[in-house]
Amino acid sequence: MTATKKTVDTTDIKPSDIPGISDTAGMTEDTLTPATDVAASGAFIEREIVERIDTDHPAVDNNPRKGQPKIANQIDFNDPHLGNEEAVAANLKASGDV
Repeated sequence: MTATKKTVDTTDIKPSDIPGISDTAGMTEDTLTPATDVAASGAFIEREIVERIDTDHPAVDNNPRKGQPKIANQIDFNDPHLGNEEAVAANLKASGDV
């Protein structure tokens, strides 16, 4: 197993003396460039955030489609203009199975 990388440096952050109230002393604003990448979910993601994600962590499935047949990875039901039945019909028609 590879060593996990530290993604958040908390060495200069102390817990608040008041429960439920965070202590932000010593915290500086993160310097992120505007997002230019779009995730599969449609979310805009800043490049710096992507670089900080530890994809070797055992709790992260960095290859969720591993073992799936090619045809399963080609079907896309995420057309916001089609209902479920319409999306299935369109995919079947496109594949020549109908």
